[in-house]
Amino acid sequence: MTTTTIRMTEVKDLLNYTIDNNKVLEDEMHITPIGIAFQAEAGIGKTSVVKQVAEERNMGFTKINVAQMDEVGDIIGYPITEYECQIAKKVKDADGNVKAQILPNKVWLTGKQIDSYDKNTLIRQTGKTRMSYAKPAWVPEYNENGNILLLDDYTRGTKSITQALMDLIWEHKYISWTLPKHTTVVLTTNPDNGNYNVIGQDEAEQTRYLLYDVMFDLDAWARWAEKENVDGRCINFVLSYHEQLFNADADGNRICNPRSFVMFTNMIRSIKNWDTPESLSFINTISKGCFKDEGGKFSSMFNLFIRNKMHLLVQPKEMLLDGWNTAKDKLENTLYDSDGKYRPDIASLLERRFINYVNSWLDSPEKTPVSTITNRLIDFIDNEEKGGKMLFSKDLIYHMVKSITSDHKNQTNKLLFEPKIAMIIS
Repeated sequence: MTTTTIRMTEVKDLLNYTIDNNKVLEDEMHITPIGIAFQAEAGIGKTSVVKQVAEERNMGFTKINVAQMDEVGDIIGYPITEYECQIAKKVKDADGNVKAQILPNKVWLTGKQIDSYDKNTLIRQTGKTRMSYAKPAWVPEYNENGNILLLDDYTRGTKSITQALMDLIWEHKYISWTLPKHTTVVLTTNPDNGNYNVIGQDEAEQTRYLLYDVMFDLDAWARWAEKENVDGRCINFVLSYHEQLFNADADGNRICNPRSFVMFTNMIRSIKNWDTPESLSFINTISKGCFKDEGGKFSSMFNLFIRNKMHLLVQPKEMLLDGWNTAKDKLENTLYDSDGKYRPDIASLLERRFINYVNSWLDSPEKTPVSTITNRLIDFIDNEEKGGKMLFSKDLIYHMVKSITSDHKNQTNKLLFEPKIAMIIS
């Protein structure tokens, strides 16, 4: 089956649309919701973005790791006996006499259900029985905002498990139980390219859901990293060396994936001074447990990163929230080398980080004063006019303003009416 390749930034929009469209299909057309699968290399954030969508929409979120399912019963539930029953309710007539009102339709009940009825209900078994399946404990309960059921590592399950899931994905039910209304089934998996222990899917399986290949998206990762408070020094390292870190060589080998890199950043977070010989040696030792780096490429890149003092760049929080004189001095020291030459490469890196930090700040539940952002952008614009050095070119400031305002229109619309900012974007 041919798949379509999309970027990680598109996953979120596509999933949000699928959830909304599934609600229309189910409510207005009585059509079963459509499942959607995202296939990508390990560690690029497939699971995280699905969970993020559920959190942003206040949806229920259930994750099933298919690779950890040993028996089909874990998925479909275990067999139970149901009994066909005729139910009657005790009711009083106008004279106060108690009579049995027989309900017209027979029902199938388990033994526990029969025992749970109150004394005013009469239950007569017809003698017919059948085998059914108990709803598994993992099946989500109804949520007024809907549910996401994530089948993680779908193609790492055994063939019997994935076969049992086919009807659930397509029909949203299995014999005697159904998924709650407004549930969207999402599958994640790794590609069948020889690098992963996955089981291939035939056409009958793949045509039960939409399937997209997802490529690593640096912009999406950088924004996520800023929001999750990944060490800013490590964000600078990724922005400087992402191609060498995450892209495969001619033999299909890569130093690391984004997930293993974040694990590395967490391991070295407590090391304050990276540029001492002892720290560098220890960091390189840690990296050997995180990455496949037999040729020493990672160590060489990291050492060069430290020699170029890229770990000492001003952080976006300082750019935004420090007093202006302090922030200006840090920026000028960062953006100009010892010979007084402007570094457009560093300016571009800092511009990207500033946008991501501001967007993360605006996404936070705290009340964010947009005036702080407006005033700082004006500071960037005015610095050269007031006798200081150029910090960011007009093109970079234009991109800052457009990115921030397009992502948070309702919060930042007044920003565009500031005369100096309006002149930049006009």
